[in-house]
Amino acid sequence: MIKRGLFVCGMIFMLCGASEASAQEVTARISGLEGNSEYMELLRSDAMLRNREDSLIGVIRSVRSTMAENAETRDSLAQVRSDSLLLMLSDTENAVFSLRMEKLKLVDRINAIEQNFVLSNMGDIGGEAQSDSGGNAFLTNPYFVKSIDPDDYKELLRVQKMESETQGYVSTYMKNYEKIKSLYDRYIVAETEADAEAVYAELSTAMDDNLVLERRLAKSWSEIYDEKIYVYSYFLEKENREDLLALTDNMMVKSLQEKLSASEYYASEAVANYCLQKPIVLNYEIYVAKLLNQAAAIDSLSNVSKAVRQIDFRIPKIDVARRSFVDYEPIEFSAKSPYNATNPIPECVVYEYGTIYRILLGNYKYKQAVSIFRGASPLSVEEGEDGRFSYYVGGLRTRAEAEAAVEVLKKKGFRDPQIIEWCDGRKTNLSEQNESAQIAFRVVIKGGTLDDTVRDIIATMASGCEISRVSEDTFIVGMFDSRAMAERVAQAVVKCDENLTTEITEINMAPAEEEAED
Repeated sequence: MIKRGLFVCGMIFMLCGASEASAQEVTARISGLEGNSEYMELLRSDAMLRNREDSLIGVIRSVRSTMAENAETRDSLAQVRSDSLLLMLSDTENAVFSLRMEKLKLVDRINAIEQNFVLSNMGDIGGEAQSDSGGNAFLTNPYFVKSIDPDDYKELLRVQKMESETQGYVSTYMKNYEKIKSLYDRYIVAETEADAEAVYAELSTAMDDNLVLERRLAKSWSEIYDEKIYVYSYFLEKENREDLLALTDNMMVKSLQEKLSASEYYASEAVANYCLQKPIVLNYEIYVAKLLNQAAAIDSLSNVSKAVRQIDFRIPKIDVARRSFVDYEPIEFSAKSPYNATNPIPECVVYEYGTIYRILLGNYKYKQAVSIFRGASPLSVEEGEDGRFSYYVGGLRTRAEAEAAVEVLKKKGFRDPQIIEWCDGRKTNLSEQNESAQIAFRVVIKGGTLDDTVRDIIATMASGCEISRVSEDTFIVGMFDSRAMAERVAQAVVKCDENLTTEITEINMAPAEEEAED
C-alpha cells in the first residue's frame, strides 16, 4: 500500500514535469496588456497549472478504469488491488484539489488586472446616468431603459429572473457529482451482488437527477446568454464602444478555444458552457454599469464573477458499466457425484443483473437423491411456491451453449432436459416458451405537452423507443424490455416537469395469428 502510494506521487510529479515542459507560449487576453510582465507571467503559470490538472484528470480516469476491470476479476487478490487503487485515487484527487486552489488565486489576480485596466480606460456616459446600489441596479437605470427596445427590455427582465434558478442547477449538479463519484467508487469495489445492487440503485438515481439538471441548465442558460449578449451588444454599439465590443468578442473566442481544448476533461457540456460564458456576460454587465456610473453594481458583479470562476467544470466523466456477478460453470460428469450429506446440492442462485442459462433436469414433489442425476455437476435446487423442487445443472453463458448441453444430456439418458433462462432475475422456460407470452412495457405520460427538455431526456435514456401522441395531453413511450428501465424513464420525466404524471403498462407481445388455409 505504501509503495503504491509512493509510486503514485512519483507518477504525479512526472506528469507535472512533462506538462510544464510542453506548456505553450501565451498571448494577452486583453489588448494593451502585452507589456505587463506580471500579467504575462500569471498567464503562463495559469496555462502550466491547467496542463498539470488535465494530466492528473487523465490519471484519475485511468485509475477508475483499472478499478472497474479489477472488480470484474473477483479473485483472491481483488480486494488487495482495490485498496491500493483507492489509495492511488485519493492521492491523485488530493493533488488535483491542491492545484485548483493554487489556480484560483492566479485566476483572481489575472481577472483583477484585466478589469482594472479596462475600467481605468473607460469614461462615464453622464447625463441621465445615476448611481445606485445592487448588482443589477443598472437594469432600471432610466438612460439604459430608454436606450433599449421595449420588447427586448421585457425579455431581458424575464431572463434576469431565471438567473437564480440557473445558478441553482449548477450548484446542485456539482454537489450531485461529488455524490456520484463517491457512490461509483463504492460500487466498483463492492464484493457481493447485494451490496453492489444497493449502491447501484442509489447511483442510478443520482445520475438520472444530474441528467435532468443538465438538460434544464442547457435550456435556461442558452436563453439567458443569447438574450443578454444581444441586448448588451446593442447598447454598447449604440454608445459607439467598439473597443468594448472587440474585447468581449475576444473573450468569446478564447472561451470557445478553452472549451474545445478541454473537451476530454469535463463531464457536462452544459456546466462547461455556463462556467465559460457566465464571466463573459458579467464582463458585459460590468462595462455597462461603468458607463452608467454604477459603482456599487460593479463591485457586486465582480464578486459574482469571482464566485463563478471558483466552479471548476473540469471534472472527469464517470461512465458506469453495470457489474455482473454471474458465475458461469460448464456441465461436467464424474463417476462419483461431488454431492453428499456433508456437501448437499446448493440452492439455485438468482442474480439481480445478468443472464445465465441452466438446464432443468426435473421437477419433483420431494427432494431427490443425488444418484439419479448420473454424476452431472454443478447441480442446484430451487423450491417453488407450490413446495415442489426443481433441479438444474450448469450455468451457461449463451443459449447456443445451453442447446448443445441439452443434446449431451439426452445422450446421457436424461428424458426431458429443458433450457431455463434467468435475465435480470426473471426466469423463463425457453423450451416451453409460447411466443405470445412475451411481455413488454410502455410509459404513459399525461397532463400536458412534452417540451424539448422532456423529449431530450426520453431520447437520451430510452434510445430507440418511440414517442406516440394519443391525445392532446397524453403520450406513450415504448417499448421497454424491462419494467425497471420504464420506471427510470418515468421518474426522470416527472422530475423534468412536475405537471406531468406517468404510469407503466404491460403489453402482451402476441404475434399476428397466421391466416387459416382455405
